Amino acid sequence: MKWIIIRPLFALLMGFTYLLSQFIDSDLLPILVSLFATITVMSYIPYLSKTPMILISTLLILSVIFLLNGSGLMKLFHGMRENVGLLAIFLFVPLISLPIKNGQYLDYMNAIFNHYVKTSKQLYTYLKISILGIGSVMNLGTIPIMYHLTETSSFIDYRDTRIRALTRGFSLSFLWSPYFISIALILTYFNVTWVELFPFGFAFALAGFILGLFTMGSISEPIKIVESDENISIETAKRKLFELLLIIIGMTVITMTIEHFVDLSVLTIIPIMAIIVSTIWSLFYQSPKEFGKELVDYTQGRLPKMGNELSLFIAAGVFGVAILDAGASEWIIYLIEASGINHLLILIPVLALVVNLLSFIGVHPIITNTALAITLSSSPMFEGDHLLLSIGLLTGWMLTILISPLSATNLMVGNLTGTNSVHVGLKMNWQFTIILYGVFYILMVGIYYLT
Repeated sequence: MKWIIIRPLFALLMGFTYLLSQFIDSDLLPILVSLFATITVMSYIPYLSKTPMILISTLLILSVIFLLNGSGLMKLFHGMRENVGLLAIFLFVPLISLPIKNGQYLDYMNAIFNHYVKTSKQLYTYLKISILGIGSVMNLGTIPIMYHLTETSSFIDYRDTRIRALTRGFSLSFLWSPYFISIALILTYFNVTWVELFPFGFAFALAGFILGLFTMGSISEPIKIVESDENISIETAKRKLFELLLIIIGMTVITMTIEHFVDLSVLTIIPIMAIIVSTIWSLFYQSPKEFGKELVDYTQGRLPKMGNELSLFIAAGVFGVAILDAGASEWIIYLIEASGINHLLILIPVLALVVNLLSFIGVHPIITNTALAITLSSSPMFEGDHLLLSIGLLTGWMLTILISPLSATNLMVGNLTGTNSVHVGLKMNWQFTIILYGVFYILMVGIYYLT
């Protein structure tokens, strides 16, 4: 029973202490962040399922071996906080889902679907827009919500259409959303800001959205809508969803503005924004006591279920520090030079291929991309190419989310639909993925020669 309390407690202490350390110049705070991160990962490991337990334990053991032959175990301890900036986003951004649910915005979205969706192509389009919008803030938790929202008598026969919309729409958010761990990792290591990255990432996502519409073809089956019992007028639903859109855009604009004028990373701004906005927004729908109860439920219900991700991100950060200490930077640069790859536009698809191949054998993209980001960002070879390298790593990462049978997205959708992750990811998306990366590569070539 005590671990049920200790796990979320130290995860939260890790996150809050990290945020505090961004404002207070103290030698003690980074040490506390490392301590809380160490206790967090150790408290979660015994409760992980078999595969993540083996993977995370292996990463930590290898890190110990590398560092014992290098800088020593104090480096291991300090390395525990390497990815805590990413975890602050992972810990606190889901709080925004509380007012979205309590404000009944999902019910209003359901009313919009029932009113406007009359064909299978419209179902795909509206669902993809929804997952791109709300999913860019609520992250992975949006998928089961949107799936069950469309698991109605009207849409139940269009399972494959819904699967494609959910997986393709969600994966595109990895390219631009500041609330996603992919963007956080890139901003941690590369000399780029989110304001610089956003226009390109969003343009790529828009290109992916349009390509998805084209690949659906011209066939559009009519859907017989079964009227819902909910008494929500379409005018009210549109007004409330417009309100939701304004809040999301407002959060993003404020984040961009703060990042521009204040010497803080989005890794710090976004968790603080999530805490403040979710609190103020929730108090419009709940009393402080009810909101407090939901926060307790969040810490005791949701946080203990984040063990795989929290432990993996901490272990990946430590492993990145360890292999860098062991000379991985020199190894990777040597391999690049030895392979004859001397052009960035050749390197980028090779990196995407490596990340995806490793994801198919169980190596999480956070591990591969952490190692690549640490190495490439610190290499003088690519000193002037950080923006395009960032885009290249993000597009490669996005592909793993879309097609890898071991991606959390495909595992979740496979479980929701009663199929499997191979069918959901590889079988349904491999052709689309090849075409999509071709389009992305052409865009990257254009960026290379025009910027």
